[in-house]
Amino acid sequence: MNYSIIGTGFISPRHLEAIYYTHGKIVDIVNTAHGKDTWKKVVKNPKTDCVVILTPNDLHFKMALAAAKNKKIVLCEKPLTISSRQAEILSKYKNIFTVLQLRHHPLVKELKKKISAGRKKNEKYEVDMDIAVHRDKDYYKIWKGQFKRSGGVLFNLGIHYFDLLLYLFGQPKRIKTLTLNEKTGTGIIEGKNYVCHWHVSTDETRQNQRRVFKINGENYNFSAKDNLSYENLHRFVYEDLLKRKGTTPKEALKSIKLIEKLYASLAS
Repeated sequence: MNYSIIGTGFISPRHLEAIYYTHGKIVDIVNTAHGKDTWKKVVKNPKTDCVVILTPNDLHFKMALAAAKNKKIVLCEKPLTISSRQAEILSKYKNIFTVLQLRHHPLVKELKKKISAGRKKNEKYEVDMDIAVHRDKDYYKIWKGQFKRSGGVLFNLGIHYFDLLLYLFGQPKRIKTLTLNEKTGTGIIEGKNYVCHWHVSTDETRQNQRRVFKINGENYNFSAKDNLSYENLHRFVYEDLLKRKGTTPKEALKSIKLIEKLYASLAS
């Protein structure tokens, strides 16, 4: 498959590695240094099969929509959008996928089997979601520290784990956000067979970073590294892409809507 990449930030090396791993070919790599609107030419490149979007979150929608309209396969980094209305528009296209690579984690595959079996027995689950990472002052000086561009800590960091909660346990029935600021948040999410107490933070020390789901007393640590991307799960995303499979806008919409409700819950 031939790829065009829009954006060359921190996450781009993980995508390059995964493309080469799956024997893809890169025909374009552009960023704003090539011109603010260069991406508009990229999404029309006749040599391109797939457009990979690695830009700030607020740009994802218009780029994904333009690429899809030009009959390209689209792979967009998380979050697909920071608006459920925009995600609903993208869900009309079958050629768009987003990166939620944690679904490919070995622990997630193990949990999926256990929880699926538990549903037949009407098992109940107590979940403590403890996601705490270190981000320095420079992190907040760029677009990631601007709520209107990033969607805040729940979209920028939390999206992986709220998606995972819904993927494993199903849709929520009741939610309550207890505390929330630009760096950290806490709350409760209840579903048919689970209660989740969640904590998401970018204000942890580097030595104590963790991405843990504690489920009925048992810890599942998905990574203690600086960034989840270092787990090399992007390779699985690209393998799915070659089969025209992956996380669709319709699937991504579930966690996007949940995060919007978490923000609204605090306001109410």
